[in-house]
Amino acid sequence: MQALAGGGPQLKELVRYPLKSGVGERLEDAEVERRGLAGDRRWMVVDREGAFLTAREHAHLLLVRAVPGALGALTLVAEGRSPCVVQAPSAQQRPVSVSVWADNCAAFCLGDVAARWMSEHLGLECRVVYMPDTVERVPGGDVARSDDLVSFADGYPLLLAQRESLNQLNSQLAPKVPMTCFRPNLVVAGFEPFAELTWSRLRIGALEFEVAGPCVRCQLTTRDPKTGERRRDGEPLATLAKNHRSEDGVVFGINLIPRTLGRLRVGDPVEILVTHEE
Repeated sequence: MQALAGGGPQLKELVRYPLKSGVGERLEDAEVERRGLAGDRRWMVVDREGAFLTAREHAHLLLVRAVPGALGALTLVAEGRSPCVVQAPSAQQRPVSVSVWADNCAAFCLGDVAARWMSEHLGLECRVVYMPDTVERVPGGDVARSDDLVSFADGYPLLLAQRESLNQLNSQLAPKVPMTCFRPNLVVAGFEPFAELTWSRLRIGALEFEVAGPCVRCQLTTRDPKTGERRRDGEPLATLAKNHRSEDGVVFGINLIPRTLGRLRVGDPVEILVTHEE
């Protein structure tokens, strides 16, 4: 039995990350689109060649709060700096080519003001780009379909984590780590620890999702999300590696592809429809 006794499994948190590697925004409700939560990871920082930059190597990205505006406008905020307000890119603007891992796609550059602000913040020359609705980046993996889409997220539209899994992990750690280290979009509760690694299909509220596999974790999880500082003990990866490792690496949480679209709300019930052997 995967579900725990009590009031029933629920969606406890909804989080979107407007800027890839930037600060997450807690929401009470959100629209689920083909790319994931509306406005999630539609903005990204790239170098001069258009290659994506993340907090894995540039920890100060974790300290940038991006506030989306209409049609691709954005406000960038960081402690100790004046906010940078950027207008939406023009539809007549020529797109630039950018890359996320092995994927190449088109994006709109937010212009010199945003580039200058972010370059000063990170200490290297870079640009901020936006993914318009016309761009069709398709996720990989065995369960993805040709009409599935993903934003600038690493691989899939949504990432789900479970509170009980974090609680079990934290029982072995000192100091404990917050859920924000793992940067999920959806946080659920009410199941046995790490039961999510056996799920194939689930329903949250009225929406159904297919599991694209466990999320392989990297050194970003060892950085304090509030300061960007890296833990010297290699946690939580070191502890996760003892019991939760796949062929591809250490795992925590699962990647999802939406199979029905609509609105999610914190408090929605969670039901597991199909499971598999871990």
